[in-house]
Amino acid sequence: MQWQRLLDEQASLWDRSESVFVALVKHRNQIRIGGAGGPLGRDAVLRPTLQLKGPLPKDTWIDVRHTGVDACGPTPALDALDPKGGAMFVVYSSSASATGATIIGTINVDKLREPRALAALRQAREQEQANEVD
Repeated sequence: MQWQRLLDEQASLWDRSESVFVALVKHRNQIRIGGAGGPLGRDAVLRPTLQLKGPLPKDTWIDVRHTGVDACGPTPALDALDPKGGAMFVVYSSSASATGATIIGTINVDKLREPRALAALRQAREQEQANEVD
């Protein structure tokens, strides 16, 4: 059951995204959500490196951050904001022009299971290797 839920969540992110790309997390910082005295959250800077669906973002760096808190903790719940989350993520944007505000999900590359995203990642890596040889 849990496996199917994971696949469904990743498929939903793929379906709802205009742009999907791989990004490296350049750094993460602890922040106060809403300013001084607010609850703790995180921000991070993502560097897009590989396009999987739609256009690769034009910005060299994309800032993402926690902007609120709900019963489960800081929101949005992005893996890339987790200090133990790793360094490379698949990033899902609801807009073809990805910005921090349009990022609807991030998944550590090692946790990717959705077949279309995996196929796109394989193809993009093969293309990248072919371009390096040329």
